[in-house]
Amino acid sequence: MQNNITTQKKNQVVVFDIDSQGNVTQQLTENTQETNLENTLLPLFYPEIKVALVNVPMGFLDGFEESRVANAMARIECNGTVYLPVGSSSSAAKEGKFYLVDAAHAQAIGQRLQHWPEAAMHSFGILVSPCRALIDVPDVTVLVVKDGQLGTNDCRGWIKRSLFTQLQQNHDEELLSKRVARLWKEIYPAAAPEDMDEETGLALIEEAKREIADKRLDAHCLYQFRMAFENTQAKGCFKVMEDDAAELLGADIVLPASSIKPELLIPRGLEKLFEKEGRKFRARVVLGIRDVSEPRTYASSYQLVENAPEDSIQLEILPESLRQVRKLKTAVQAGDYMQLLELLCQEDAEVIQEKEEMRMVEAALRADGKGQIGISRFPYINNQINQVLARWAWRSATGGGLRLPGFMLGDDGYLFAHKGRLYSGSDWIPENKAIAALDCGRGLCVRYPIRSVDDLLPLEHLGSAEVFHDLAERLESEGCEDAGLVAEQILTNQLWLKGVYVLHSKTASKNGGDYDGDGVCVVGEDCFQRFVKYCFERRIEAAHEQKNKVKMRTPWFNLPVVAMKARGSQIGRITDLKTSCLAAGESAAARELVTQLQLALDSLKWNVQPDREVIDRIHKQVKHAPWLEYKRAITLSDLPKHVPAAETDRIGNIYNILREEMPDLTAAKAHISEFKMLVSGEAVTRTMYDECRYVNSVFAAVVARASERQERHHAECEKASSELEEAKLDANRMLRSQKYNAIKKAQSLRRLGDERRKKEMKAINTWVRLWAAAPERQEKRAAWLQAMLTVICEGRGNGAILLTAFPQEFVDRLAELNGTKPVRVIVPDLARYSSRIDAEGRAFLTEPIEGGTKETFLFRKGRNGEIFLGTME
Repeated sequence: MQNNITTQKKNQVVVFDIDSQGNVTQQLTENTQETNLENTLLPLFYPEIKVALVNVPMGFLDGFEESRVANAMARIECNGTVYLPVGSSSSAAKEGKFYLVDAAHAQAIGQRLQHWPEAAMHSFGILVSPCRALIDVPDVTVLVVKDGQLGTNDCRGWIKRSLFTQLQQNHDEELLSKRVARLWKEIYPAAAPEDMDEETGLALIEEAKREIADKRLDAHCLYQFRMAFENTQAKGCFKVMEDDAAELLGADIVLPASSIKPELLIPRGLEKLFEKEGRKFRARVVLGIRDVSEPRTYASSYQLVENAPEDSIQLEILPESLRQVRKLKTAVQAGDYMQLLELLCQEDAEVIQEKEEMRMVEAALRADGKGQIGISRFPYINNQINQVLARWAWRSATGGGLRLPGFMLGDDGYLFAHKGRLYSGSDWIPENKAIAALDCGRGLCVRYPIRSVDDLLPLEHLGSAEVFHDLAERLESEGCEDAGLVAEQILTNQLWLKGVYVLHSKTASKNGGDYDGDGVCVVGEDCFQRFVKYCFERRIEAAHEQKNKVKMRTPWFNLPVVAMKARGSQIGRITDLKTSCLAAGESAAARELVTQLQLALDSLKWNVQPDREVIDRIHKQVKHAPWLEYKRAITLSDLPKHVPAAETDRIGNIYNILREEMPDLTAAKAHISEFKMLVSGEAVTRTMYDECRYVNSVFAAVVARASERQERHHAECEKASSELEEAKLDANRMLRSQKYNAIKKAQSLRRLGDERRKKEMKAINTWVRLWAAAPERQEKRAAWLQAMLTVICEGRGNGAILLTAFPQEFVDRLAELNGTKPVRVIVPDLARYSSRIDAEGRAFLTEPIEGGTKETFLFRKGRNGEIFLGTME
């Protein structure tokens, strides 16, 4: 299909949405985190490449809909560029996000991925993963060896120290540069970077150095990397080897074969030689550090708590959960916004940073600090807090709100040179033990997703003296003269790494872990003695492993079909069904589903599929856990105070206790008119008032239409869901089939409605911001703010337009009233957008493209002032 889109800037990704009918539209606004290739490998290898990201519908699609989406994805032509699909990353594919590149580069990318669709669904992500630091080195020797050789392990290799130092320097220089630019913008928001004088620049550099001191790349960590060289790519984690060890090996980087993606191609007849000596490459290498191990905190979830014994729930989990919930309740009731933000950022810092509405709300809350103004009662701000708290509240009410120490999973491999000889080893610690910086002697190693209680690995934690003794003894047996000295250096530089939990590879594999940057958390016996004791004493049931699995490898032209399969909708359905079985006391059925869940997880990589008949049979016999219905609740107020929970439903009973303790935010929400005098004393003219009234009427009309449609679709889904539950008890198979089709149709309509609402709100928000940013409104901003506040206080709106149009002025006013330091509000960049109204009163949102502009029709103003909205289909 032909679309008129923006000319792609360097490193910029065009984003498309495909709906369930196969219609392709370009996203109006951009999420800069996913729509540029900054700090990724791909543009360094292919400077002229053009990239697109396509979002496809999630959830169930029937055969016809799935075919329409796949066909639309197969080829998108826009502004003279033909885009063809090339793959995704594992996490993006599960969310329905897939990449396309221009036809001129599609063949080269296909070759890198061995024209293997199933592998492309995770391997292409290596090339587009944003990295903290990047280096492009023209001449590097890479040694690829069999896993376990030279102290390597599953996806875990080595980088020599001098090469790592280059990464450190690049990372620290870029971090410093960005921080200086941000400090300059905070002090002089309207000034360009080139206006900075030398004296100010030096002062800002010193301040930036102090601020980033704890963010430098530490040399005692595990480093998740992404790498490209020759016609392949690799991923995994690095430890640092000293330069003398690299010199003895004749290699700058050592990789296990498992790091090469899709897989290392060994010429026929050379397999034994590779197993003995490995394979060397001397080539240009582009290398990036994506993540660094550090101590982290994980939130618990119902997947963990549903496996806890009853005494642990009553005496360990519930008391701690109640403490966390009451802490939040106190912060809300006392108007302690700093404490509220601290609690929310523990759980949802990512959401707050990514969601532009919450960035503005965060700034407003910080400006009101201790709640002197009570800005949380402002309707729009109250609604946004209510939305973010929905996620926090549901997780806390179903997962207990526990805070668990988190780590990056690491191995016990070492590689060290001493007196001209190499010493290396891997998988030498006992399989039932771990190395970790924890006070507790025993704990449960947890990795998500949790398939069953068997995934909670009971482990003893080795002390530093025990590890030193075992390693020194091992080195001495290898003939090392200074075994104690060498052991101490290995422990410091390669084993006791910051934020790393060290396991034997066989142990790590028991819950699906490897050393590619996997995160784990630990349930320690210091806080959860009963839970840990239960797992140590229980009999572990045999895992249902599929034997003789064969890797899937379909033709390259089937990539869109493989992409649709990779969305992961079956995984979510099976996980929820397994949870419902445990809630209903149907442990045997839950155990059956563990096998099906593993098949679903393996289905993309291996030629296996979950048994739909088994899943459907269990789905019919087990009632859906009632609290699962609220997993996607939009606001905290949508979560009922009580759900009908059976005695066997541990999570349901926890939910009922904790939800009762949570605050009711809507009860504290004020009418917008209560804030009418928040801004006063400004010289507001009639012209300002009338113009604000007109803009507000347009904004309100768009919001009202979108909300009405959303409520209607939600009601239709509720009705269809209720009728389906009744039909499950009916013997009429045809009736059940009709009700299944009805709910699928209702869900599809709701999904399309949600997609449409997002487009409409993005468009109208951009239009309002452009209006507010016009030159004639750059002076007397406080007066414009007061005029808009006066207008909205006359109606029943929530004040959203106020923070959309004048967010900085709103926050500055709060800070002025409180005597607090003004907070800089991060707002979207409008540089590429403009708007216009034609002679017929039609309003368009415009953006430049090569040879013209792209226009989106928003609304038309009638002769009598009435507003007629565009369709935004």
